[in-house]
Amino acid sequence: MIRFREAASSDIGTIMALERACFNRDTQESEQTYLERIDAFPQGFIVMETGGEFLGAVSSELWNYKPAIDRDSFALGHSIKKQLTLAGDELYISSIGIFPRYRTYGYGKLLFRELINRVTGSFPCVVKGILLINEEWRGARKMYATNGFYDAAVLDGFFTSNNGTKTNGIVMRNDDITLRSNPPPLPK
Repeated sequence: MIRFREAASSDIGTIMALERACFNRDTQESEQTYLERIDAFPQGFIVMETGGEFLGAVSSELWNYKPAIDRDSFALGHSIKKQLTLAGDELYISSIGIFPRYRTYGYGKLLFRELINRVTGSFPCVVKGILLINEEWRGARKMYATNGFYDAAVLDGFFTSNNGTKTNGIVMRNDDITLRSNPPPLPK
């Protein structure tokens, strides 16, 4: 049975193992950054488990919607406390990861929808969504597009790929994340 819960500071070791498993060194957040996110907005930091196994996690922030895209808002290691607004209307999905051995079963989609449903259910002012992905993450981009996200901006050379080359960041937005599409089926 799949279980979702808010992350706790005691999860930090597993969260950092997930971070190393999902992202290259130049894209990984620090332990301090994640602890601050857990403390500042626990409702937006969700862990997914089954049978005592940690499958993945997603972290997010609430922002006030701004039409202009500010590159600094997405900086690695930025302080959630400088931008978090619990009365904000835009959900920034800052990180989502599933351990490699659990990928291809639809867990990422399930975790993504759980976050949106929890946040929009608890914070009715949230209607918009925003996220940043590496242009090389084609599967993630497709999943977000399927959920109503569209390309809103390109951040030139934002990421560093595994081979050291710079790759673009794609800011994706959704103007109404409250629209309930059919939830993905539970993975078998």
